[in-house]
Amino acid sequence: MHLTPRHVTWRVPLRMAVWAAAVCLLIAAGEAVRAQSKGPAVRPNTAALPTVQDVLKKAIERAKWSDEQKFEGKYAWTRHQITEQYDSKGNVKKREDKVYQVFPIDGESYSRLVRKDGKSLAGKELRQEQDSERKFRETVAKKKRQPQSAHRKKDYVDDLKFDAVLIARYQWDVTGREAVNGRPAYILSFQPRPNWPVKRIIDRLLNRAAGRLWVDEKDFEIARVDLHLPENVSAWGGILASVKKFVLRFEQTKVDQTTWLPSYIDGYLDGRILIRSLRVKVLEQHSDFRRADVAAAQPLALKP
Repeated sequence: MHLTPRHVTWRVPLRMAVWAAAVCLLIAAGEAVRAQSKGPAVRPNTAALPTVQDVLKKAIERAKWSDEQKFEGKYAWTRHQITEQYDSKGNVKKREDKVYQVFPIDGESYSRLVRKDGKSLAGKELRQEQDSERKFRETVAKKKRQPQSAHRKKDYVDDLKFDAVLIARYQWDVTGREAVNGRPAYILSFQPRPNWPVKRIIDRLLNRAAGRLWVDEKDFEIARVDLHLPENVSAWGGILASVKKFVLRFEQTKVDQTTWLPSYIDGYLDGRILIRSLRVKVLEQHSDFRRADVAAAQPLALKP
């Protein structure tokens, strides 16, 4: 099933970071982040830190378990997204402020646009949102009618998993501890391994990504990701696209005893798609997490 970018909910933080970069690169949309520090790091005795192998093993196990729980299909929340596009001099040439209601439809997370630039949807925009939601419901229903064998796995970025295959691309190290949203976490740095094969377009990004991960000490969920590209990335020798700068911060928050969900995205992209330049900043905050109820999933109704 192919879903449009704003209908995707990511279960694994690193997958989200990579998805964001790929969307910016390939379809001229941005989901990116300007990495910044939030509070002083706790500098413990290095001897007290676990091995990087132990942290990664437990984080992979937790990611697999969280993926199987499909938490995004059980919760609703509010998503506030601000997107700014800049000209060559760094001036804002376009700004969009959108508020979405996120909720599951038959187990698939959907983002319903409810406010744009401070105003509730009306007229053409409301009809477009209703049509988008109707198509999403039809797609989900069609998928459920098909046998599992008919769900052909496609080369979409949201198919990436935080697993041993993905982490093998990088060199890892445990560098310290730091609190993320009041919870202690291990800090892991990662750098790309040289000469990793390129089999898909997304590999061009994966093979150059570097940054840090914060892994919650108790749950071993990935609490934060800071990711950037240390060098330019291009597709087809720069003819199709190129990325000069890409930085991203992504955070998750614990919403109940077992569930972690995305809570914060902040990113920036400077690149080019064909002849079109892109300088995009996105800030996204998620709040008001709650167990999904039946009323939230009712079809969007047009006002008379």
